[in-house]
Amino acid sequence: MTRVMVNFQVGLCIFSQLCVLAASQRTFLDSPFNLLIWRAIRNYLFQIFENEERILPNLQKKIQLDVPFPCNVTGGRSSKIPNSVHRLRPGDIDVIAAIGDSLTAGSGIFAENLLELFVENRGVQANIGGKGTWRTYLTLPNILKEYNPNLIGYAFEDSLTSQQGSQLSIAEIGAMSKDLPFMAKYLVDKIRKDARIDIKKHWKLISIFIGHNDFCSEMCEVPSPWSIVENHKIQLIETLRILRDNLPRTFIAIQLPPHLKELVASQKGGNSFKCYVTTMVECSCLFALQFQNRRQEYYKVITRWQELEQEIADYPEFHRNDFTVVALPFLKNSTLPLNDNGRSDLSYLSTDCFHLNQKSNAQRMI
Repeated sequence: MTRVMVNFQVGLCIFSQLCVLAASQRTFLDSPFNLLIWRAIRNYLFQIFENEERILPNLQKKIQLDVPFPCNVTGGRSSKIPNSVHRLRPGDIDVIAAIGDSLTAGSGIFAENLLELFVENRGVQANIGGKGTWRTYLTLPNILKEYNPNLIGYAFEDSLTSQQGSQLSIAEIGAMSKDLPFMAKYLVDKIRKDARIDIKKHWKLISIFIGHNDFCSEMCEVPSPWSIVENHKIQLIETLRILRDNLPRTFIAIQLPPHLKELVASQKGGNSFKCYVTTMVECSCLFALQFQNRRQEYYKVITRWQELEQEIADYPEFHRNDFTVVALPFLKNSTLPLNDNGRSDLSYLSTDCFHLNQKSNAQRMI
């Protein structure tokens, strides 16, 4: 690594520590002009690190060619396109898309240093990544491709939302619940303009995964933390109605966010200074000392958020023959495995001890 790069990283760490001391206070850095500068810097870093070959310890083990796909794909696609969502088979899904934040964008999945956190490794993200095959990157699209090789919409490389490699991966770093309606409209428009997609004929699977930034940056900034749940109800219902009214033959999967109390617990007991700094900056509402006395209340807010998403998914208005919504709870109370020392195994997290790496993305599909 060059001296310039080392100095840059040192400067970044110093800046991060200042952010820790500020502990989630909004500043002039949030102005539109400075956000524009930030995007330019992110694009520059992206060009440096994107699409590098990865030889890292925190990857899934490659599955050899003599190991067969664990499911029988025979009959996995209907001989005739089903008219009801209740008769769907895996291979009947022709289009896949996703809405979310940095976890859906695949931020830092391959990161070895803090700079690489700004690279969006969408092609290997669990919900929407379709790079390679299930043998190298176990993702939902790579599983569905075994049933339908003509699947449309998955991200196939490191890319920003605006770039071709993202396809129908509509996810942004820092996205919150309030961004969902706009993302839904953007996705609808993108699907309509895609010449490969027949909106009325093709069945579509759309994942929604949101909440982490609301918990980490917004919850401690508003007068009442419970207001983020009230607002999320309005925003999620609006989002689902946009998708329902514009995209027939659509299956919506709402992935409940993990309860972040487990992430807080994972940082106890001898973790690095880097983890201390990055978690303070990225999730100050739960890690900053000034909010410790409210942490239990914040945990209850997160639990209520999870319950609310399940309730909304069950609303009768979102269930008809050509449209349905389900809530997926498998991350709801997820925990990190323990290492040989009895502590949380941080090899399942990216270099910032917050985002998920490729190994944990693959684990979500098992």
